Amino acid sequence: MSEMQIATRSEAAETPEEIGKSEVVPALPWMARIEQHRAWSILSQLPVAMSAEIPLIRFRVKDLLALTEGQVFETGWPDTEDVPLKAAEVQIGWTEFEVVEQKIALRLTRLF
Repeated sequence: MSEMQIATRSEAAETPEEIGKSEVVPALPWMARIEQHRAWSILSQLPVAMSAEIPLIRFRVKDLLALTEGQVFETGWPDTEDVPLKAAEVQIGWTEFEVVEQKIALRLTRLF
């Protein structure tokens, strides 16, 4: 097989032991081939905790306990900068806050 060919299987790996075995590494960027990985059907279903964190200035436990609807707090984050997006503890990109139908939302602006 040449470097550019990709070894494929008709079925995804059945067991976790099979997931770690590799056949041929294609000469393509990693993200261009992740869906072709034989364990993709398993990997794509794994839950991942994501977070976008903004530091609050002078926020105390008593403030947390007294939270009410509509309350506003000052942040330590410049309003013109995107907010880091993390999957588990790894930063994967940048986001910005936006209001959609009176709910706060995150818009993905950049991926690493």
